[in-house]
Parts: sequence; C-alpha cells; structure tokens
Amino acid sequence: MKIYRPLWEDGAFLMPQQFQQQAAWDVHLADSVARMGLAHPWGVVAAEFDDSLLPLSRLNATRLIVRFPDGTLIDTERADNLPPVCDLSTVSDRSLVDIVLALPLLNANGGNLDDGRESERPRRWKSERVNVQELAGHEQSEVAVLRHNLTLRMAHQENAAWLTCPVTRLVRDAQGQWCRDPRFIPPLLTLSASPSLMTELAELLHHLQARRQRLMSMRRENNARLADFAVADVSLFWLLNALNSAEPVLKELLDMPYRHPELLYRELARLAGSLLTFSLEHNVDAVP
Repeated sequence: MKIYRPLWEDGAFLMPQQFQQQAAWDVHLADSVARMGLAHPWGVVAAEFDDSLLPLSRLNATRLIVRFPDGTLIDTERADNLPPVCDLSTVSDRSLVDIVLALPLLNANGGNLDDGRESERPRRWKSERVNVQELAGHEQSEVAVLRHNLTLRMAHQENAAWLTCPVTRLVRDAQGQWCRDPRFIPPLLTLSASPSLMTELAELLHHLQARRQRLMSMRRENNARLADFAVADVSLFWLLNALNSAEPVLKELLDMPYRHPELLYRELARLAGSLLTFSLEHNVDAVP
C-alpha cells in the first residue's frame, strides 16, 4: 500500500487521512529498522491460555503479545482486547490442531472499521469509547479508541483474509481431552516466550559446563606457568577453546531471555561449526 507522508504546515486543514498516513509511515520506518538487525522481526512475545477450559473444548487466551509480519503489534495488557473464546467442538475428528492469532488484512480502499453491518470480509478494527485520565490534571474524558479485531482460528481453516501468527498447538491426551503441546515452539520474538526452549538451553549449558570443567582438569602447567595440554592432546585444546568461547554467550542469553532467538541460533551455529572440526561424518552443510 502506498504511503504519503503528510506535510505539517501552518493553516493546514486536519483530516483523518493525515494522521493515518503519518502512523503508517511510522510503522513502516520501525519495521525497516527492525529488519536491518533481524531476519524475522515478528512472532510471539507472550501467549498464555486458561488450560482449565480445554476439557470443555474451549480455548481462552489470558495474555497475548504478538507482532505480526506487517509490523502490527498486539498487546492485550496495554491496548488490545483479548480475542473471543475459540470453540474446539467443531474439530472432534482431529487429534492435533494448530491455533493461530488472526487479524483481518488491511484493505487499501478503506472500510476497515467494523460499523456493525454485515460484510463479505472481516473488518480489521473495532471502535470503543472509554474514559481516559488526563495525566496533567485530574479530569477524565470519554475518548473513542481503536481496537484490533482479533480472533483465534485454526491453521487448517481458510485464512486468506487474515494475517496469522501461530500461538499454540493442541493435542489429545490419553483421555481424549484437549491439552496444549508443551513441545510446540511458535515463531518467537523473545526466548522467554517458550518455556521448553529455555529448558533445553539450560540443559545444554549444564552439559557444556560439565564437559568444560572436565577438560580444564586435564590441563597441566608448562615452564612459563601457562596451562596447556600435551602435544598429543592438541584436539582437546581446540575443544576447550570452543566451549570456553560459547559458554559465556549462552549463559548471558539464558540470564537475559528477552532477546530474539536469532541470537541463540547464531551462537549455536558457531558452536556447531567449531565442533564439526572433530567430525569425520559431517561438515558445516549439516548445520540448519
């Protein structure tokens, strides 16, 4: 969609289009900057659900923070309403269902605000009037606010009219009831959005630390009071070097999990490349 940057000048007659175009340009600018540092600057920051309703075939979100591929940020804590409960009774014949957060596509020809009338396509926004506090004073005033028209949909449905982002996967348990798959990892914007990924990272770091400590104990002191290995153990030297280089970075990512998982991938790929030095069966092409 073409964006026209408004010219803010004295005496200009203000119209909704000016603010809409300015907001669209700001979103485009933020997304362009994000893509300079990340290949995929979209995904889940937080996705929490009420598991107690799953036996009743109902999926209810309690907290969602998601950035869509077009740069739209959804935050149900600050600005957005939670989507309606998703009815799972319509998929009684399935044992696995991927759930996506869906946002109607933006129509460049307008008509994106739901006015209560029937429409052939879903509308992107809803309006709502809320009382807003004036921060400098003590008065409250009623303000019309824009809400994203969010829904929880199933990935196998016809979703061509929506932007979608996977948020969870549902599977049947031994009793045939729905439960969330703890192994499912959606597209992520932060490591902390996936408890299973954080658990695997902690376990990997534990194994690396144990192996590093074992190698450290095998060193000896040379005449220059420096630690080294025997000439025959030069491979152990390079293995210890690889582990020493990776551990501080991985530990920092574990301690500060509000980082993009691309940073974790880069470090794991670098570590895997170093370890492939000792492999006769694989080469760097095996790194995904």
